[in-house]
Amino acid sequence: MTITIDEKKIVQTVKSISILLVIGAVLTFLGLSSKIFHFSENNPVMYEMNYNRLSIPGKGVATSMKKTGEVQSKVLGAKRGNGRGGSKFFDEVEKVHGNSRK
Repeated sequence: MTITIDEKKIVQTVKSISILLVIGAVLTFLGLSSKIFHFSENNPVMYEMNYNRLSIPGKGVATSMKKTGEVQSKVLGAKRGNGRGGSKFFDEVEKVHGNSRK
């Protein structure tokens, strides 16, 4: 009895799994970075105490996650744009195209 292995099928399955794992890792990083940023804003003393307990590589990761969360908050947060949750850029584009149609 001979066992045959379909290498193409295995490679395709491994590619699919690796893509899903990368997507999961990115989404997890973005979610946690947002939580870290909001925690640092809401509880700065506790954040500083926890930050000081980290190792050197841990501090680098925490700092990068906090900065990523800050950028996310600016891009996706309610405080962006003109206060209605919109973006000034898109409002300006709408004005330009709205005036050109008339």
